[in-house]
Amino acid sequence: MKIEGTVTLHAPRERVWHVLTTPEILIRCMPGCEKLEEAGEGEYEIVLTVGIAAVKGTYTGHIRLSDLTPPDHYRMDIDGKGKTGFVKGGGTIDLVEGDGMTTLTYQGDVAVGGTIASVGQRMIQGAAKLMVGQFFTALEAEAQAAEGTQPRQGIAVNLLRGIKKKIDSS
Repeated sequence: MKIEGTVTLHAPRERVWHVLTTPEILIRCMPGCEKLEEAGEGEYEIVLTVGIAAVKGTYTGHIRLSDLTPPDHYRMDIDGKGKTGFVKGGGTIDLVEGDGMTTLTYQGDVAVGGTIASVGQRMIQGAAKLMVGQFFTALEAEAQAAEGTQPRQGIAVNLLRGIKKKIDSS
């Protein structure tokens, strides 16, 4: 399954880079993330609970960042498994700054297998799109927050942020 898109974040590129590479911040941005700990240079252990349709599971995995070119680019590879299946994939993130905002472009390939894959490709893609939207909404709130402060996060708060952003961009 291909995952790709472009998001404009209302924050400087260096701040977005910082948020994207700080586990303590990322754990607050990722829906269902229970643990994200550094396991070595550019390597992290993750525990994530995800539910798609009637299939819900907890996945443990490994994330590796490579090809780091701060504050412009990195590659991320992920390998996770749980009782309901597995996920394996990789992709890139690129950041470009302009007018005090950052354009983030992401692209990658993800393979999902096991019981979780039985819900169907369309449903998985829909859930992935929803999770990516929630992630970037939370990420932007973190990037806009004053250094050393932590914005409120949560499904309802980020849903309202996303709606406001769509209205403001119309």
